[in-house]
Amino acid sequence: MIKVHKIGIENLETATRVYCDYEYKNCSDRLWFEVKDEYSKYMSTECGDAFFVAFVLLAHYQGQDISFETPVSTRLYYGVTEILLPGLRVLNPELPIINVNAETQDFSFNPTSIGTALSLGVDSFHAVASSFDSPFPVTHLTLFNSGAFGDYGGESSRLLFQQTCKSVAEAAAEMELPLITVDSNLSEILDTSFVPTHSIRNLSFALLFPSLFRQFYYASGYPVSKFKLDSASGDATHYDLLVSKALCTESFEVMIAGLHDDRIDKIATVASFSPSNSHLNVCILADSNKFLNRSKSQVRNCSRCFKCVKTMVAMDALGVLNNYSHVFDLEIYSSERARYLGWIIYDAKKLKSSHAIEILLEGQKTPGFIPMQAYGYALSRGQKNLMRKLQHRR
Repeated sequence: MIKVHKIGIENLETATRVYCDYEYKNCSDRLWFEVKDEYSKYMSTECGDAFFVAFVLLAHYQGQDISFETPVSTRLYYGVTEILLPGLRVLNPELPIINVNAETQDFSFNPTSIGTALSLGVDSFHAVASSFDSPFPVTHLTLFNSGAFGDYGGESSRLLFQQTCKSVAEAAAEMELPLITVDSNLSEILDTSFVPTHSIRNLSFALLFPSLFRQFYYASGYPVSKFKLDSASGDATHYDLLVSKALCTESFEVMIAGLHDDRIDKIATVASFSPSNSHLNVCILADSNKFLNRSKSQVRNCSRCFKCVKTMVAMDALGVLNNYSHVFDLEIYSSERARYLGWIIYDAKKLKSSHAIEILLEGQKTPGFIPMQAYGYALSRGQKNLMRKLQHRR
């Protein structure tokens, strides 16, 4: 049994920290969220929605019943117990059904703002850009230390989060939108992989501000046509739509950005949004990426990893790559273009990658877009992969 106590609050030097102490297996610990003082007025210690979502996720993975002392929104309690948890049990059938005990309440918040998270990637830039052509334009940007900077938290992931905050702040300033950054020890508490839980984690952070956000866009990586909910669904992106339906309150609505857009369509939208020209960052931020920050030019992306390659080739197919000389090393791209196209051809023909297929279809609209050498590189890539498989069998 996990027992979650009332929400507390403490003032730090330039920030405000809200926290919940909890007991589990005769031990006690504390989950906290930290925000700059100027945004603390939008939080509430009387409404436990953010902590409720985070702790129920912990209880699910631990297979433990859970109780809360702070009331939660009636609609959220319904969504978590009747939509989210049954869905998670489909994904993790080996885990037991848990009981969730919390007092519910219809709170009288009157938020008016619309938020989304900006990580500087294609999906998040698309969420911002596309919102301006909708009845619900984004008014606030956010960045959460929810696990994207390190699945299990710790100081190294916190340092990366703080570095990213600076980059996102530059983009937010160019867009003339306020940026709310939130630090937390949620990843340390959950101690589980980020990918299967990212939408739940991130939306728990958004729920910290019941007096601010009326709507919150969540940028999905896949269109709704790829919705999937089964034990093989390793990425929460496949079932973001279910999560968005679950994690609503009487005054807070989650909207999925890009529900019907393929990757190539998103890149085309982002390319029409000028702030992305200087701030787009799709590179893999991992120690295993030996090219990161080693480009001779001062660009934001290594221009060599698979994410960089796919994005650059897509932009080349769309005829917009030259607009991104501040974020990609176009000299590297020019010298490696045939090889990169071969990579895309192989992914499309052999791996049946939908994004690679989209890129080729877009490129074929331009005569001569694919040089003959690219097919040779694709064949070579296939031969190398075959040799690896044969060696592995031995």
